[in-house]
Amino acid sequence: MPNDLNRQDRWRNHMETLEERVRHLYNIYGQRKPMDQSYPQDTKRPYFFLHRTFLREQDLLMIFNTKRCRYNCYFCSLPSLSSPMWVSEQDILDQFEYVLNELKHSLSVLDRITISNNGSVLDQETMPPQSLIKISRCIKEIRRVRTLILETRLEFVDCQTIKKIKEANPKATLDILTGFETLNPRIRDEILGKRESLGVFEDGLNRVAESGVDLTAFVLFKPSPTMTDSEAYLEASASIEYLVEQCKRRNIKLTVRLNPMYAAKGSTWAKVAFATPEYKPPRLSDTLKLALEKRRMGIRIYIGLSTENLDLQGGSYRFREDYSPELLKKAILFNCCRISEVMEVC
Repeated sequence: MPNDLNRQDRWRNHMETLEERVRHLYNIYGQRKPMDQSYPQDTKRPYFFLHRTFLREQDLLMIFNTKRCRYNCYFCSLPSLSSPMWVSEQDILDQFEYVLNELKHSLSVLDRITISNNGSVLDQETMPPQSLIKISRCIKEIRRVRTLILETRLEFVDCQTIKKIKEANPKATLDILTGFETLNPRIRDEILGKRESLGVFEDGLNRVAESGVDLTAFVLFKPSPTMTDSEAYLEASASIEYLVEQCKRRNIKLTVRLNPMYAAKGSTWAKVAFATPEYKPPRLSDTLKLALEKRRMGIRIYIGLSTENLDLQGGSYRFREDYSPELLKKAILFNCCRISEVMEVC
């Protein structure tokens, strides 16, 4: 009997150790994988990558380590995590191959690939265009992938470059992922420091339409720290309606990503927010309510739940009184297009 008890104790201890190891592996490599650890000196490794489920599809997100974004928007601290120096085309291709080798067992199930660099991959001052063309050609060999998403400001959308990327992989649909943030010009200029007028954005939409590609646009829920919850709801709704109308005119297929605003470490926006007495981060329940409303209207929309491990204490939806694991589950169900289940628990 003592020997049996000893074996059981050793078995329990082994299981506890294994559970800890599995938990550690998931936190490091799974959906909780940290995004705030960069490798700016190692230009042969990407900033971040993750195989994730995305709107019922298998998506591979690659954030390349390239020269940092030339803009320093007030609400964003990502440029400080990227390289200040130019990264060669070969190093970028090495980063791409590094990710594929790391995820080689997932290649046969991927539906889409998202390419970012914490800025604009179509900005030729930060990422050489030939690298995108070569990457697009390589993705053609990953046979199930049918969508290629490129994150960029619309001012860098060049029809000739887009044409070459499409020619390199004619089987894939191209989607431009861009930050729109808000319709309000004052918030865009003075609070977010976007430095992209609505006129410049609409010119970019014209090139998106001419290129025959799709569009995914970020809208911020509560982009101003002085907004009330009700003002945030109305402002985000108006911004979405503007995007829908502009894309409808141009026959652009639109997807909206509704991002609850968070205060990013080291950002000018965060400093202003925490110096504002009435500041409160957005409520996830309000974000979900608006997203449900828009999806019922036939708008393709999902909620951006990640704070990229950059949110400050008290500066995201997780710190509002409505937040709970159950509410987060509702938002995840919504993103998985399981609307009926969300409505049942709302």
